[in-house]
Amino acid sequence: EHHFDAESLYWVENEEGEPVISLSEDQWGLIQNADRNLFYDDGEGYVDLGLDNTFSFDADGNLVADTEKTWIHIDGQPVAYYHLETIEDEDGNDITRGRVPALLNGQRVNLILIFDQKNPSGIIEGAQPDYDANETETIARGLLELKDGDQIDFLCDYYSYNGEFNDSFLLGETMTVSGTPEVSDKYLGEDAALILYRFTDIYQQHYWTQILQA
Repeated sequence: EHHFDAESLYWVENEEGEPVISLSEDQWGLIQNADRNLFYDDGEGYVDLGLDNTFSFDADGNLVADTEKTWIHIDGQPVAYYHLETIEDEDGNDITRGRVPALLNGQRVNLILIFDQKNPSGIIEGAQPDYDANETETIARGLLELKDGDQIDFLCDYYSYNGEFNDSFLLGETMTVSGTPEVSDKYLGEDAALILYRFTDIYQQHYWTQILQA
């Protein structure tokens, strides 16, 4: 009775014709996070753009799928973004942190993005060195500050149309930092995309919905 029923994660239509996930109150009580995963079709395979905690509910308390092909961009470029945590500050306002895998002047890092009341569209807090756990036990502490002239190459995971992981690839063009990079949510384009949601329960187990075509 205290375990999530993964067989409940199937899409149905609500009265507005929207795809929704309908769970009982008890089942929702076992869910800690719900993140949207988007794979974008570039004509040869799928770019994994990560996990974003964007969702809404209808009047009946069902999770409504966000099938709009919008995603996080930095200085106009789409990036792979992964939601890390959402916490409340002392005033009850949400603070969301996420990471963007990248190369900073050739060094592998995660750009740490913050979304809060002061920066609702997001801001880059800094860069955290991304050490290979198989090569070092060093834990990255603190963040590197971005400086004018820094070269940033964004990274993403890439999959074949058969769903096979190919490798991590460079995404977009090299960005040269000048001032404060702009974080925004923009439309990706007319090409096809796959959308699904990852649910995380109170035991940190992950469950995935069926795939939606967008």
